[in-house]
Amino acid sequence: MAGTCGTCTACCKVFAIAELAKPIGEWCKHCAIGQGCKIYASRPAPCVDFKCLWLQSQEKESPFETLPLEMRPDKCKVVISPTTNPQVICAITMNGSSNAWRKLPVRPVLRALVKAGFAVVCGSAGSTRRTLLEMNKDNVYVVSEAKLTAPDENGMQWSVR
Repeated sequence: MAGTCGTCTACCKVFAIAELAKPIGEWCKHCAIGQGCKIYASRPAPCVDFKCLWLQSQEKESPFETLPLEMRPDKCKVVISPTTNPQVICAITMNGSSNAWRKLPVRPVLRALVKAGFAVVCGSAGSTRRTLLEMNKDNVYVVSEAKLTAPDENGMQWSVR
C-alpha cells in the first residue's frame, strides 16, 4: 500500500505512462493490483504528480469537502481527474463499467462539478467518443457527445469537435 490511496490502484490501469512504456487501459507491470506500486520509491514523475479527485479531497481539512470511501476509484469504477485544461475534468471508467459515471455515487458528484463551472468528459480509457457534461450559455445542464483524438504516446487526447 502506498500513500493514502489505500488498496486503490485504478490509476495504474487507465493512464498511459510513457516512461514505463505502459499503454493506456492496461495494468502497469509494476502494479500489485489492489495493493500498490512495486516501484513506489522510484516511480516516474507522472505517477508522483498524479492525484485523482478522491485523493485530492482526502487532503481537505473540512469533512464537507472530503469525498467518501465509496467514491474512491476502485469502489465506484471511475477515476475522476484534472486535465491539461483547468476548466475540464475527466471521468474515466474502468473496463467493464462503462456506465459507472451515470450511477450513484458518481453522478451527483459530476453534476456538482458541472454546476461549479467545469465541463466533464466521461468514458473509457482511450476512447475517442465520450460523453460531455456541461452548462451551456443559458446556464442549462447539457449532455452531448465529445469526439477526441486517439491517445498519443503519453495517453493525451484532445477535443476535435
